[in-house]
Amino acid sequence: MPEILEFKVSSALKSIVGKDLITNDYVAIFEIVKNSFDALATYVTLTFEDDSLIIADNGKGMSLDDIKNKWLFLAYSAKKDGSEDISNPKGNDFRDKIQERRYYAGAKGIGRFSSDRLGKELTLTTKTINANNCERIFVDWTKFEEDQKKEFVDISVVHETVNCGPIFPNNYTHGTILQIDKLNDKWSRNKLRQLRHSLEKLINPFNGQDEFTIEIICDKERSNDDSNQDGERINGILQNTILDALNLKTTGIEVTISPTDIITEIRDRGVNIYKIREPNLEPLLAGTFIKLLFLNRSARHTFTLRMGIQSVNYGSVFLYKNGFRIYPYGEPNDDDSWRIDSRKQQGYNRYLGSRDLIGKVEINTINNDEFKETSSRDGGLVQTHGVELLHEAFEKAHRRLERYVVGVLWGEGFIKKDFFIDEEIGKEKRKELSADKDLDDISSIRANLGSRLDFTQIIKGLAKDKDVEILEYNQELTKFIADELDTVKIDILKDVEEIAIRTGNETLKEEIDKISIALQEEIARKEEAQFRAQEAERKLQEEKAKKEEAERRARESEERRKQEEIAKKEAELKAKDEELKRKEAELRKLEAEQKAKEEEERRKNAENIIKKKEQQLKRSRAAETIEYKDLRDSNHIIGVYSDDISKKILLLKRKIDKNQNISNKELVDFIKGISFANEKIATLTRFTTKSNFLEASLESTEDIVNYIKIYIEEIYKTLYQDVEINVIDNGISLIKTFEPIELSMALDNMISNSRKKNASKIILEFYKNGDNVFLSVKDIGRRLDKSITDYNLIFEEGITTTKGSGLGLSHVKRIIEDGLKAKINYNPEYTDGFELIISF
Repeated sequence: MPEILEFKVSSALKSIVGKDLITNDYVAIFEIVKNSFDALATYVTLTFEDDSLIIADNGKGMSLDDIKNKWLFLAYSAKKDGSEDISNPKGNDFRDKIQERRYYAGAKGIGRFSSDRLGKELTLTTKTINANNCERIFVDWTKFEEDQKKEFVDISVVHETVNCGPIFPNNYTHGTILQIDKLNDKWSRNKLRQLRHSLEKLINPFNGQDEFTIEIICDKERSNDDSNQDGERINGILQNTILDALNLKTTGIEVTISPTDIITEIRDRGVNIYKIREPNLEPLLAGTFIKLLFLNRSARHTFTLRMGIQSVNYGSVFLYKNGFRIYPYGEPNDDDSWRIDSRKQQGYNRYLGSRDLIGKVEINTINNDEFKETSSRDGGLVQTHGVELLHEAFEKAHRRLERYVVGVLWGEGFIKKDFFIDEEIGKEKRKELSADKDLDDISSIRANLGSRLDFTQIIKGLAKDKDVEILEYNQELTKFIADELDTVKIDILKDVEEIAIRTGNETLKEEIDKISIALQEEIARKEEAQFRAQEAERKLQEEKAKKEEAERRARESEERRKQEEIAKKEAELKAKDEELKRKEAELRKLEAEQKAKEEEERRKNAENIIKKKEQQLKRSRAAETIEYKDLRDSNHIIGVYSDDISKKILLLKRKIDKNQNISNKELVDFIKGISFANEKIATLTRFTTKSNFLEASLESTEDIVNYIKIYIEEIYKTLYQDVEINVIDNGISLIKTFEPIELSMALDNMISNSRKKNASKIILEFYKNGDNVFLSVKDIGRRLDKSITDYNLIFEEGITTTKGSGLGLSHVKRIIEDGLKAKINYNPEYTDGFELIISF
């Protein structure tokens, strides 16, 4: 005979359905608050003390029978089997005003174990509206963990009936209070702040209902709240502030699913875009509402200003079942529950991801089997046929919003479909839409031809769908003028006409007819102009062909003439060939003679160069013994200059003998002539220790810089050692034609002046400025007499800067300007002595 066996339930089951299943403290509190909501509470308080948490509501409460047969009945849900509705009187609950049968936030019967997640001990106090006393039970959750072999039903729960007054929120006399002691975790200010943010989104904040209130009370944080240290309060009633943030002008879609119809509406920054109706073929989705908002740059900025948090950190598209959040849908760290982010990664400007959206999907249903939460309360919904239908409805709404945003607002639609004749026009139209991201109106797409073309294609596609009834659409975005259509590749008038026919829009038909007439007239004008242009081109081509034919005949005639001339020249060339051969032999002879002549010239040039080098070398040699030839040449030159002096003296004597009047000018000229010849003799005597005396008076073409350097270093310093003389050439070379004797005279005069002033140092420095070469002759010593204010006077006869005759600088100026074709000037800016600057 078969034996009947029974399951045993270990006391460890408490942890399995309690703190092991409820994944965190926030979810545990959510479950308790949801139970208060289901108990028809309108006010819930969460009071945090040092080591306890008290959650109180003003709901319908429980009787002792409810505690025994429902609350203590593990996994039993009165909400699921309908008995909870029997105990709920109709007509006194705001949720019953909008739906015949109320929907419950929880239906698994395990939410009561959330307190195990929060603390070790639970004291539950509850009272119904008709009861005289409160029922209270005490649960020590640690007793269930002492011995796994102990059966669940053997763990006792302490009960007592107590007197109580209006101890429930808002001074209600009924409700439920859960006091949880010996908390498992500390509730820091940051953790309390996170709880507050999460609870704000627990009950659907998009509905704007204020009949269910949650208040947090934490005395230890009141001082921090008052000082407002972190800008957020812990204490106080929770506010659904997202309603303010969503009251902004952005682009959104709303989908309302009734048992028979699906109404879809898109609005863009306060303007109706289109509204359509479709039949609902899926009864499971009745009571579903979808609202998605695309946040452009302007909307994101407004959201952050109003909420104090960026939209991406607030969340994305939330899921609500019967008014309460289903996690993790919409959380900032959600792993793509709506299946849109993986697609977004395929194209940055083609798809909308969770970071681009905010909104909600709301399910109001009694079909908990098709829309059932996972046992782990943050695991979303169990995958069922109903959940798959919900995802398909969301995807359809998402794709329709995405099609409008990506196509009309971003311009990807008309670029991808190549609406324009010229690709660059399309790119320019898309570029014009970049400012739309910062606008709170649709002015940019109204003005953009590409956006209007793309919107027309959207409406055309909806009109062609037999299951879609277009209730309204923005006709302003389907208006065009004939002038705009020159650059458009598609037959947009045909598309608009099809929309007008399918929607029965007679006004639009009339507008299309007007545009068509204007367009036909424009086309006719263009065709006429094109015909005239083609006719002109044809005549031009005929004239061109005639001209080319005449040119061809002329070329042929010329070619014949050239051929005849070539034949004639060939005969002449043949006759001249022998003559050329004869002349070639003669030319070779002449070339040989020319070559010999050139060789002779090169030889002579080489000899001249060598001779010139020898002359320069001779001039730069150190002091040598004077040969007879050198003395003879020197005496000859001195005799010439001496004879010149004698003639001038004889001429002056004759005038004196004849008692002729001699003017001052004649006397000065006489003195100048004698002085000049005398200086040449004096300068020549300095060469008596060198060779080539005769050449010193002859004209020479050589490096004047090198000459001066050698003259000073090798000749002047040999004779005069009473003053330091330095020559600085700075690597400069200057080829000039000059008489060495005269240049030496000029140098002698300038150096003599410095010596007469007892200068301590004389410096001769060559330098360049642009293409000009300059020679600075300066000394360190006495400056020019301050009585001389006209600096040009120092170069006049009789004006002396020392104690001399006043002729030296006059001779210098004559040699520099007449002999060297240069300029000489006094530098008044030099303050350490006296400076003359010669510019070549």
